[in-house]
Amino acid sequence: MMKRLSSALLLATCISAAPALAHPSEDDPATAHFLANEAILVTAGETRILFDPLFSVSYGYPLVAPDVRAAIMAGTPPFDGVDVVFVSHVHGDHFDAPAVNAYLAAHPDVILVGPWQARLDMQAAEGWDTAFEARIHALPFNASPQHLVLEVDGVADAIRVETVHIPHAGGPGRAGIQNMAHRVTLNGEATVMHLGDATPEPAIYDTHSDHFAARTSQHAFPPYWVLGEWGGETTRARLNAEAVTGIHIPINQPDWLEESGEDYFTEAGETRPIPDHSHD
Repeated sequence: MMKRLSSALLLATCISAAPALAHPSEDDPATAHFLANEAILVTAGETRILFDPLFSVSYGYPLVAPDVRAAIMAGTPPFDGVDVVFVSHVHGDHFDAPAVNAYLAAHPDVILVGPWQARLDMQAAEGWDTAFEARIHALPFNASPQHLVLEVDGVADAIRVETVHIPHAGGPGRAGIQNMAHRVTLNGEATVMHLGDATPEPAIYDTHSDHFAARTSQHAFPPYWVLGEWGGETTRARLNAEAVTGIHIPINQPDWLEESGEDYFTEAGETRPIPDHSHD
């Protein structure tokens, strides 16, 4: 049984109480902390990133608890010192443009990485400030993998980002949505992958097989339907991931999910360790 914590315990987790470290260690391992739906905090030493943390529409999926959202916005532990926020796509159960604008205004050192559509929505929303432009990496809508190297905490290559567009699940009706699968390496050691609402269509992944093969992810977080279509073994192999945990679990969970025996996040405060692994 994987460790599950309440949202209150998540906030009480004193990540910042220990001395700040530039890299994960045996005493300060890289860890994924589940918030709700597809919102995840990943910590590795003093390096911290958030995936899809600010959204306001349920669509039948859990919302981030009000106290956790308040802590994110205020930057209180464990959400102090966040370096980068990643957005997978602009649907309301993943992204709230006014909230993201407010967050960037409150945290002037945070970088945002997401699809071009996120930037457009932010520009049109309340709270937009042209000063945000210098901190936003808006990724264009193209088929080729895109690469970023981000300096944080004075380390020139603290965060390496390799992003590829994987179409949103749902077929042609979702073709206009820029869904980004972000593979992120923190401190050269821990690599995680967040796939947003990626389609389970195998041909798409075959097209990008070189991208997935180029770097092993210690932990990947696909939407649960990918695990349902492929099973854990195939998912790990196709994504070149050592471990996989499903996300985007509906409030009314499908019966097959628990019966499948696959790993998935459902309760705020659940964590998964991310083993250290040196990359070239």
